[in-house]
Amino acid sequence: MVDIPFPRPVRDALLAEGLAEEHRWVPNSGWITFHVRSEEDFNHAVWLLRLSYLRYAMKAAPDPRELFDRQSQELDLSPHFRSLLKPLLPAAKATRFSIELLTT
Repeated sequence: MVDIPFPRPVRDALLAEGLAEEHRWVPNSGWITFHVRSEEDFNHAVWLLRLSYLRYAMKAAPDPRELFDRQSQELDLSPHFRSLLKPLLPAAKATRFSIELLTT
């Protein structure tokens, strides 16, 4: 069994699509529970973990949009899940060049 945190809209979509279950102790939170009983379940649990980790990885990535696009393809995310995760992309980081443009 794995318990994984998600932003509430993503958690709600996972539950609605039958991809996870409500968390057993905090059902009205962003957490989900997934029971691993087979190799197929194991692969799905890894998918859920990667999906959850993506929002943290985007915060540290030098190019969050490129990471989001690449991982969306690798995870085979539906347009619905992409739209739920896209708002989690960090704002573009200011580069030295863009700062110089703003100050000149």
